[in-house]
Amino acid sequence: MFSLTDRPIRILAPSPGPAQFAAEQLAYYLAIITGNRFSVADDAGDIRLDTDLTSAKPGSFRIEICAEGVSLSADEDLSLLHAAYYFLEKHCGCRWLSEWDGGEIIPRNTDLAVPFGDETVSPAFTNRAFTNFPDINRDSVAMLDWMVKNRFNRFMVFANVDTAFADYRKYLREEALLRGVEMEMGHHSFKFWLPPAEFFADHPEWYALVNGVRRPDAQLCASNPRVAEVIAERIAAFFADNPEFDRVGLWPNDGYGWCECEACQALQPSAPSALYPDQPRRTDTYIRFVNAVAERVDETHPERSLSALAYVNYVEPPTVPVARNVDVCFAPMNRCFKHPFHGDPDCTRANDRYAEFYDGWRRAVSGELYLFEYTMLIDMCSLPFRLTDMYPPNWSWLAEHGCDGFVMEYKPEEWGVYGLNGYLLGRYAWEPNLDLPGFLRAHYADLYGPAAEEMAAFFETYMRDFIRPGPCVYHYDLSYTQRATEALLEPALGHLGRARLRAAKGEKRHWQAVEKARVGVELLIRFGEWQRAWRDARLAPEGTGKRAVLLRDAREAGERLLRFAGEHSQSGALYAPRIEAIVRGVMGGG
Repeated sequence: MFSLTDRPIRILAPSPGPAQFAAEQLAYYLAIITGNRFSVADDAGDIRLDTDLTSAKPGSFRIEICAEGVSLSADEDLSLLHAAYYFLEKHCGCRWLSEWDGGEIIPRNTDLAVPFGDETVSPAFTNRAFTNFPDINRDSVAMLDWMVKNRFNRFMVFANVDTAFADYRKYLREEALLRGVEMEMGHHSFKFWLPPAEFFADHPEWYALVNGVRRPDAQLCASNPRVAEVIAERIAAFFADNPEFDRVGLWPNDGYGWCECEACQALQPSAPSALYPDQPRRTDTYIRFVNAVAERVDETHPERSLSALAYVNYVEPPTVPVARNVDVCFAPMNRCFKHPFHGDPDCTRANDRYAEFYDGWRRAVSGELYLFEYTMLIDMCSLPFRLTDMYPPNWSWLAEHGCDGFVMEYKPEEWGVYGLNGYLLGRYAWEPNLDLPGFLRAHYADLYGPAAEEMAAFFETYMRDFIRPGPCVYHYDLSYTQRATEALLEPALGHLGRARLRAAKGEKRHWQAVEKARVGVELLIRFGEWQRAWRDARLAPEGTGKRAVLLRDAREAGERLLRFAGEHSQSGALYAPRIEAIVRGVMGGG
């Protein structure tokens, strides 16, 4: 065992920047844990950090502990910081919970000694990113810190949010540079690279022709060579001004609206999209355009890359090659959340087709192929839906099929309901065969304290009675909530009630975590009541007194739901504006 408490310890950092920050973080946390003195040195040290590791898997690190001291080595600065946090977690007992879960847990151990050993740790997925949705603000700094401590390595700025890049420069840039986080400009970005407000008046021919009219709010004219030239110039200028960005997304604007001019129509034979048959397939049209931009960018910035998006009516794999410097983000928007990505005999949604398309893209892409992840469930109105049955086979299959990682969008206001999915994503990114029951036991102990066992029973009973027997679930179809009744969920609610009594004996964070779960399940019950009421009203004959009564009852149920959401808008368990938009939208249509 190597003692970290019997004498002052010096920590050797190899260089300034993120490596120096890694050494300072070790000194900071070890001093809190042990009460011992730790200092950062530049000539010798009992704990040594270096970036001399040679590994076939980018992002790897190695920890060696012997009688002479501790050595942390990695293949890059950020990986060295990951090594420091991993050492603090595994050997010192730190737990990196988010601020929305009460913050990190740092133990006290005045006799801390770590066992001798040698361990090399490599990620299963090299692209491990979150993205803002939609804002970047002061909370984003806390999120970035949590990400790095949980060994994520990238952040994507949402290009089509008007203030996102300016907010990134204001709040996040220095924090990202301090840690060595890799940056990407992404999301639906056509209008970022070619803003209609700047160019449409003088160059309407650069924008899509839809129903005979050039539209600034649609896609671009992919066949116009000047469009590719101008965007390539703007991307090259962006790279020159922002060297921390190693990749930018050239993603179509959300939705459809592809150009119907004669030249664009000639780029790809007319055929319906497989998953969106009312729309034309546009993968080859899109990839030809991206390749044209990528070829020009490669002349000025051969070390950087572009990313393309596989989505809606361009999710089918292309029949044309994808350029060497183009990575692809695969977005299975219509997937079922109940079943794994590669499909299941009981799945009624498009998972099997998505798996087929994914494999086709993997064959077509020589660069990275990563997923746009929807499993923080931002379009499900803060309704709790556990993914612990789906995650293990999902990520095991992706690891076996050459997936390079993911980018995940999230809403801070919903962390109390969906935060577990973020923690799990971080773990599966390193351990596709994660011991899930063991992880959950430890996580529940950190999160719920004395209520951990009852909360585990609550979640298992809720899944047994509500999720597993229920239908496939998709984030725009919330009709599955019609099954949510107090009677059905009574056994789970019993565990939750006992958990609340036990949490009251623990720390404030434990009580708050249990309360967020309570708010989530009560929201689900109220949402189910409202959904059933609207279903019954819609089925009643029009123009009858019965329909009028049922519509009144449905509106009252909707108002009760909205009052509940408003009362708990600051709970950390729901995003009230989204709930109100959905409910008002339905009730407004009567």
